[in-house]
Amino acid sequence: MIPFSKPETILKSWFTTPRSELAELFSQAQHITERVFNRQITIYNPGSQFPAISITGKHCQLNCKHCEGHFLHQMTPLIRPNDLLAFCRELAQKNGVGCLISGGCDSEGTVPLTPFISTLKKIKQTTKLFLNVHTGFLDYSDAKLLAETGIDCTSVDIVGDISTLHEIYGLSRRSIDDYITTLKVLEQNQIPVTPHICVGLHQGQLKGELAALELIKSVLQPRVLVIIALMPTQGTSMATSPAANPLDVAKVCALTRLLFPRSEIALGCMRPRGSIRRETEQLAIRAGVTRLVQPTKMTIQYLRENDYKIQTKNACCVM
Repeated sequence: MIPFSKPETILKSWFTTPRSELAELFSQAQHITERVFNRQITIYNPGSQFPAISITGKHCQLNCKHCEGHFLHQMTPLIRPNDLLAFCRELAQKNGVGCLISGGCDSEGTVPLTPFISTLKKIKQTTKLFLNVHTGFLDYSDAKLLAETGIDCTSVDIVGDISTLHEIYGLSRRSIDDYITTLKVLEQNQIPVTPHICVGLHQGQLKGELAALELIKSVLQPRVLVIIALMPTQGTSMATSPAANPLDVAKVCALTRLLFPRSEIALGCMRPRGSIRRETEQLAIRAGVTRLVQPTKMTIQYLRENDYKIQTKNACCVM
């Protein structure tokens, strides 16, 4: 078995290994996972107890090629701070667990949170809701303001390839170093970070996912990492791109496990639907994930047949 202090060349060889030769990688990932987590899987069903909120409504200035604002339509639009406060207080009264505070980005790749800072603080002071905030890029002053609110967690999408950053996100004035800065300022301000990596974001191809993992490891040891996958979406510029291949998703999950043996790994909600969903889930389990968002009934049956200990939470997978 490859030791934890793996040379960079070994990780890269796994990243480029043909799909037909991945059994050893999955075996190593599963061995580490079972040793640390003892065949424990948590299933997350956010639903009405953990809604996703867009503080920009349906508007996104950035309009990335893979989304173009379509995913914002699935969120609750609350563009005024007072409306967000009222919504969260009502959610708490109904025994809600928490919510994701998200929204579209500005042209620099940042979610415009500043007008909501005092509101987030009031929510944390007056309710027991768990707040997960999607930030985009941050500088130190932004992170310091967020830290003062008392939020529970931030979710940050990490891209490891400059061409993906420029061509898919359209952030031509940003660099990969800006991700390092964002993670560092959150760490310096003691705000828990859950990095997200989207497999196949570059037109369905594996490109910068390993670099993204190595970037994260250079800055912090997160408690949870979330792996998501490209969902070609009707009406976007990438509607005809191939969906992320299940084996590619599993390969990235396994590499995540090798790099972060004691971190929880979640297969997040943003992943292809349809016939490949079950295959993606079950390969990801073999590759070391410990959290699944809304798995298929067949995957739940697979877990039971293979003696996994299952617990269920009506919450976001970062909790």
